[in-house]
Amino acid sequence: MKIKTSLIVPGAVLFLAVGCSDGSDSYSVSGPSFPAVAAPPLDCDPLTPSYCGFPYPNNYWTEPDASTVTGMRLALPGVIMPTNLEGLRSDPTAFNEMDGFSPGIAAMTHLPGATTAGLATPDSIEASLAADSPTVIINADTGERLAHWVDIDEYVVQAKVRVDAGEDDPDFNIARDIDDLRQEQAFMLRPAVRPEDATRYIVAIRNVVDADGTALAASPGFTALRDRNDTDDQIIASRRPHFEQLFTTLAEHGIERDELQIAWDFTTASRENNTGAMLHIRDEALANYPQGVPYTITVNSEGLLGGMACRLEVDFDVPLYTTKGESGALLNLGDDGMPEQNGSFSYGATLVIPMSAQTEAAPLVAFGHGQLGAKEQVLGVQAFAIIENLAFFGMDWKGFASDDVATVIDAFLGGDMSDFRAIPERMHQGFLNFIMAMRTLSVEANGGPSTHLNEVLNSDCGGAALDGDKRYYFGGSQGGILGATLMALSTDMERGLLAVPGQSYNLLLNRSVNFDPFAAPLYSLYNWNALDMQMNLALIQGLWDRAEPTGYSKYIRNNTLPGTPSHEVLIQVSKADHQVTNLGAHIMARTIGGVVNLAPTIRDVWGLDVVEGDHQGSAMLEIDFGNPNPPITNIPHWADEAPDPHGRATELRDIAGALRRFYDTGIASNPCNGPCDEDDLF
Repeated sequence: MKIKTSLIVPGAVLFLAVGCSDGSDSYSVSGPSFPAVAAPPLDCDPLTPSYCGFPYPNNYWTEPDASTVTGMRLALPGVIMPTNLEGLRSDPTAFNEMDGFSPGIAAMTHLPGATTAGLATPDSIEASLAADSPTVIINADTGERLAHWVDIDEYVVQAKVRVDAGEDDPDFNIARDIDDLRQEQAFMLRPAVRPEDATRYIVAIRNVVDADGTALAASPGFTALRDRNDTDDQIIASRRPHFEQLFTTLAEHGIERDELQIAWDFTTASRENNTGAMLHIRDEALANYPQGVPYTITVNSEGLLGGMACRLEVDFDVPLYTTKGESGALLNLGDDGMPEQNGSFSYGATLVIPMSAQTEAAPLVAFGHGQLGAKEQVLGVQAFAIIENLAFFGMDWKGFASDDVATVIDAFLGGDMSDFRAIPERMHQGFLNFIMAMRTLSVEANGGPSTHLNEVLNSDCGGAALDGDKRYYFGGSQGGILGATLMALSTDMERGLLAVPGQSYNLLLNRSVNFDPFAAPLYSLYNWNALDMQMNLALIQGLWDRAEPTGYSKYIRNNTLPGTPSHEVLIQVSKADHQVTNLGAHIMARTIGGVVNLAPTIRDVWGLDVVEGDHQGSAMLEIDFGNPNPPITNIPHWADEAPDPHGRATELRDIAGALRRFYDTGIASNPCNGPCDEDDLF
């Protein structure tokens, strides 16, 4: 009889059909002999019998594919897709295009009654690396432990309480008992640094206790594997060889099988899976339009501050790689599966130039707006432009801009989470727009091939000039988040500011007050079932990785993407941010690698070295505006009555000068008189 078993290879788990060498229908492990069992079709995983889709991510739901980097492809069955109250469930096809699981999600299971007693928290990440840590994530090839903390999903409970109390829209107040919701909380191991690409990890959980301090029992399915018990479950029986190898690997690294409550493995998607389409678009467009693209300019005097020379609306005729230019587009794929050009489309930029550029050519700075915003938000940085002689141009983050709101809502609330692919796929076009705009403006500023830009600067901007050799990035909030992706991709901008950023969105959403307008209608569609919601958010993260920083930030400084220079970034963090959790910024900094924490610091940040004085290279600057410490669980700052510090960095006296120095020299420094706090405000 043929059985389905697994062979562990670096970076992947490949399923092979094997038979017993003597032709019998049994095989032997170090223990009792069991009959060989053919693997049934992929179904619920009985390791977590209380929820069909857990544990997740999980190599059980994969199949071999020799054409991929990992040698596998996801094979998520329809049965694990959450079903909403209208009976709709997601089509797994889009998710199954991936050659591994997102490195931006938590390793999740369901342990009813579990507490976090003795477990690593966001404030004790180092505890997850201790030899006796109850929760472990290890690289299956090297045995290296992955730092993490544990969240027991509190968001659904507290969000429902707020709806019940009328603090959020009561239209979504489906009758659910709060105690019942507490039985539906996901147990999540959240990586504190992004896992490697195309790498197999093993998750092991032991000694997790309930409120009485009693260790939780393992599920019958896992117990059968761990203790080599007989079982009638064909799925469990067919997986014995794989788990024997898994237990052996864990034992080699000091984790014994008899203490385990559950263990499983997963493989992360490859870099090529996440970045291949965007790199193809970028490289083809730059090869075809090395001097930039055609453009037109309209002069607009609205919204200018004193000290500004002019505002120009520049429309670029950008090569189009989506099925249409408007929101809701998908990538326009050719026969080879890669995006191909679909004509061109006009995308606009708002360019603001200070009067100081009339006497000294101003550097060009691409500006990234906030959540679901628009290019006109560049008008908010005019003070920086005036003080430091910088010419900013803002563009929409197509895919996640103001004209995409309806698409985002439909993706979340339409009943098929695979529709979410329309967001990251259009974001590819958005990144290309920034890349082509910077190339066009910088080439034109330096004198060619068209003279139109410089003619307008002379006639309508008082003779202002732009320095096309000095090209930088400035983005905050969503602009800080997506700016990390742009910095990894850009061939022209080598330094950038990422203000109040974070990764991944899978982490950020539950901890952001900005998620509230989406959460209540979304959660109510799934009867406020937290397990369904964490599964949905994990599924869409795999699609999002192809555009957001989880797929890219690792390549900003080191091991850069093909054909891409190294970049340096200054990360600005506002302590206890209500909109983008500081945890996401810290993950981003650790993932980029080589980012230091500028002293004097407001606190220690695990995994980041502290540097006094000037630092040549990437750095993080944290600012304390006096807010209470953030919640330790996965909820926003709902109870924080202090002003949201999210956008307050511009109140620092010397932040503009420190930024301009970083742009010009690559030297990062702390501009504050001691740790950055209220004493350094204007």
